[in-house]
Amino acid sequence: MSAGVDSERLLGEAGTGLSATPAAGAWPGARGAARRGCRGRAGCPELANRRPKRHLTSATKSNGISISMPYWDERVAAMGGQFSDVRLDKFHIDALAAQFVLHPEWFDVVVASNLFGDILSDLGPACTGTLGIAPSANINPEREHPSLFEPVHGSAPDIAGKGIANPIGQIWCGSMMLEHLGHPEAAAHLLGAVEDVLAYGPGQAPLTPDLQGTGTTAELGRAIAERVSERPSGTA
Repeated sequence: MSAGVDSERLLGEAGTGLSATPAAGAWPGARGAARRGCRGRAGCPELANRRPKRHLTSATKSNGISISMPYWDERVAAMGGQFSDVRLDKFHIDALAAQFVLHPEWFDVVVASNLFGDILSDLGPACTGTLGIAPSANINPEREHPSLFEPVHGSAPDIAGKGIANPIGQIWCGSMMLEHLGHPEAAAHLLGAVEDVLAYGPGQAPLTPDLQGTGTTAELGRAIAERVSERPSGTA
């Protein structure tokens, strides 16, 4: 992971929405809930196994949340152990947040409970200087139900109607959806076009104000669309 790449995708928001919290641990079904939650996050070791670094990090707090988080650690270890080529480590969430800022290159795929993942999915893109580029996905790994793809920043009501919202988060969501639907080459082509335009910088591309540019939503979107058409087919 670099600070500007795969901000939400790497966070492994592939779960059921269950959070391994003390409240969950207070009722008899907590172990079953945690098991279902970690099964839902089984896509994270699979994702790590597909990526070059083959590295999975678990966000935990088993030194403080003593009922449910130790079981979370057990389930992550069990799931990660199914992929012998994947290097698995864990960080307590407070230390992990600090290292996201100090050493983002240490991480690639991170699996977290809903609460921790929600925090990290804002922190990751914020380290790049803007939430505007970050995509997110709520994925049903079993594909029994639809998956949802949307920018991390949501609807951004504070800038609604101004024409300055960064479209990259939404476009990147399209790339993630293509990959999820079994079109990895198309996904890579679209993401590559985004990276090309970003590489031009605000002096040569109509980047939006959050990227230190003066472009509008429409102008940046159009520039990326044009780059998609210009790039050779199959180019990542």
